Amino acid sequence: MSFRTGLGLRASTSAPSSSSRLLIRPFQTTTRLPASHPSASASSSYIKGTVNDPTTYPPPNATHGHQHWAVERAISVALLPLTAVAFAKHGASGVLDAALGLSLVAHSHIGFDSIFNDYLHKRKFPIAGRIWPWGIRVAAVGAIAGLYEMQTNDVGLTELCAKLWTA
Repeated sequence: MSFRTGLGLRASTSAPSSSSRLLIRPFQTTTRLPASHPSASASSSYIKGTVNDPTTYPPPNATHGHQHWAVERAISVALLPLTAVAFAKHGASGVLDAALGLSLVAHSHIGFDSIFNDYLHKRKFPIAGRIWPWGIRVAAVGAIAGLYEMQTNDVGLTELCAKLWTA
């Protein structure tokens, strides 16, 4: 006996015929383990708890990432007196120009690396996530090469900033 449901589907109340029984396949293809098998008992299951239990996290480690954070803060703090001395005594020292230039490039590199790690990670952007680290490395090397060229063949970083400030 069959009837129509409200969705326009035809439902049957009779038992399946022998030809339709051949088309029915089980969803699970594994067989049950005998009771004597060690994994057959629920107590030896590798799953601990239920689906509603919270996820376990690794224990916190106070030194994880500590070196990166300390280097970032040291460069940021070092930029303050370097910038102040560069404004007070511009063009006087190549060592000051080199220290300021390298600190600015390192600070920018770390900052862009953090931004790209947060917003352009490899899970979501598999192609761009592999390209960006090399892009910022090339940019950092190019900036260092440009600063070296400007320091050796031109007026230097601090003198350039002073000229731009008074222009």
